[in-house]
This record gives sequence, structure tokens and C-alpha cells, in this order.
Amino acid sequence: MRILYIIFIVALLPILSFGQRGYFSTDSLTSVGVKLIDSGDLINSQFCQVKKGDKVVRYTPHEVKEYGFADGRVYVSMEIHIADSSKRVFLERLHKEKTNLYYYKGNKVKTFFIQKDSVLFIEIPKQNTKGEDFSKQLLFITKDCPSTLDACRLVNYSKKSLSKFISRYNKCEEKPFPHFKYGILVGYEFSKLVLSDEIYEELNYFDYKYDGGFSIGIFIDNPILVSDFSLHTEFLFSKHGYSYNKLIDSEDMDFVANLSSLNIPLLLRYAYPSNAIRPFINVGINGSYFFENETRFRKVLINGTTIEINDNEITPTANNFNFGYAIGGGVECNLNFKNSLFFELRYINQRDFKFLGTKGFSVQTGVNF
Repeated sequence: MRILYIIFIVALLPILSFGQRGYFSTDSLTSVGVKLIDSGDLINSQFCQVKKGDKVVRYTPHEVKEYGFADGRVYVSMEIHIADSSKRVFLERLHKEKTNLYYYKGNKVKTFFIQKDSVLFIEIPKQNTKGEDFSKQLLFITKDCPSTLDACRLVNYSKKSLSKFISRYNKCEEKPFPHFKYGILVGYEFSKLVLSDEIYEELNYFDYKYDGGFSIGIFIDNPILVSDFSLHTEFLFSKHGYSYNKLIDSEDMDFVANLSSLNIPLLLRYAYPSNAIRPFINVGINGSYFFENETRFRKVLINGTTIEINDNEITPTANNFNFGYAIGGGVECNLNFKNSLFFELRYINQRDFKFLGTKGFSVQTGVNF
């Protein structure tokens, strides 16, 4: 039995190795395991370049029907019409199914082609001769699937975005289409001070409770590779005033901190692709710049009829920067095909002050435009 396994693996190795290498096909022959030269979209649309020893052999679209790289990119020889002229070129096939999507880059030309049911073959320029946007052509071509109506309005003129759109159309899926978002945020924060190891001994006596304060700002949300993951960034202004008092024997101690900050979280967001309501989670880093940073500690010593006051201003590290991490989750509720409301509960922990840090929760709501 072991000998049979060895024979099977040995027989399979050439197939697996060929599957990871380039190929090209002519009318009569398919060459597998060749070394293809990748010279970028412009040259790839004109030639199939094969390295043979020390030489590079160039094949034209009239000689080669199809060629493909090890990373999965495939170029197909096809006749196209550009600027009232016809020519045979290599089109990069971005999606292959019932409806295929192709990409072509020539001199000062970047365009896409759609082949539907092996019958319709039509160019999708970014803007046609009538000045109409490409999305109108997509609406007409995909009108047999109403589920893609909203996606037609959100798709970008790029390889990744159009490939995602054609994939959704072939399956006639009704899912929210990943697109760039920006908007405004308002929130309410519950924050408390956190002591580090380098601290005045007297500050350890206080009971650091949460302080509430409003925050307001803007956000941008950019999908990663047209997926349900996105890079989410915010610019939030917030203000907090902390005040603590402690009486120990004959010492009355007060500590006050007034902090106003610009908070910039950089988060990785995943949103579940449901339609009306989309749950999401965020995780990442949070940086803050404190443009108002005033802290003051006062100790009053009462000794009989004598009162001694020790009033000190405590200053954090230079530049007033603070870094930490943030994690949260919430829901996104659709208002229409483009706009939506966000609700989120987030936890933030920052301990980068020389002696003080902050941590707490925030409740946020926002709308994208």
C-alpha cells in the first residue's frame, strides 16, 4: 500500500508543478510550464513573451490564442474596435462565467469589455461618445437582474470593483456593494485616568472614576480590495475635566486634570454582508494629541491652627501624544443605496503618558454621505 502511495505522489508532482507555471496556446498546441515575461498591462496586451534559454520570443495575438501566468492572470486573443478601427489584441480576462469581463490597456486607452452568453461583446468605456457614465451601460446590460441595481450606482471603474460587480451579477446576488464612505460622527465618552508606574505617590490615593463628555468628528471608510473588510479612520474632538479629592488624617489632597484632544483611531473593520442591517466589528490603534493638557495637584496640611498649602502643576510628556488600542462593534442601518446610519460601542485604552493614561468606553452614532 505504501508503494502505491509513493507512485501516486510521484505521478502527481509533474501535474502540480505545471499547474503553478505559465502556459500559452496556439491553434494546434498548448505549451505548459513555460516561463512567461510580465512586462505590465500595456506590453502584455500586445505580446505573449516566452523566455527560451537566454532569448525572449514574442508571439502576437495572431499567433497565440491564450496565455496565462502562474498567479492566475489570463490573456485571451480577441478582435476589438477602438476609435473606429479594428485590431486583434490580448485582453486580460478578469472574470469567467456566464458573463465574462475583460480589460484592455493600450496607448492612452484603458477600457473594459463585457461578453454575455458568448453572443454579446461590448466595450464599457468610462464615458461614451454621448458623455454618459459607464454605470448607465451596466444598468442596461444587467437589467435582467434587479438585485444589481444599487451596485451599478456604486461600482468604480477599476479591475477589482468591476470584477466584483460581474461576479455578483452572474449569481444575481443582492448584497451591499463595498464602496468608499465618508461622514460625520457624534458620541458620548466615559473616560477615566489610569496611572503608570512613574507616578507621584500621593496620586495613588485617589479613586479615579469615569467622567462623561461629548465627542464630534468625521470619518472615512475605504474597502480593502473591494471586500467586506475596510480601513476605517476618524478625526474626533473630545474634552474631559477630571476632579478628585481625598482626606487622609490631616492632609487634604486635590487633583484636577483638564484634557482636550484630537483622537485619530486607525481601525480594521469587518461588516457582515447583510442587506438592511449590517453588524460590524472594529479593531486597531488609537492616537491622541492633547492640545489642552492641564493637570494640577494640591495638598493642604492642617496642623492645629497652622495650614500649609503645597500647590504643584504636573506636566505630562513633551508633545502631548498618547497611543493605545481600540476595539468595538455595532450595526450599520441602510437609509438608501448609498447612505446609512452607524451605531457603535467602543472600548479604548491608552497608557502612553509619562505618568497618566486614559481608558474608557464611547457610544457613537454617525451618518455617511
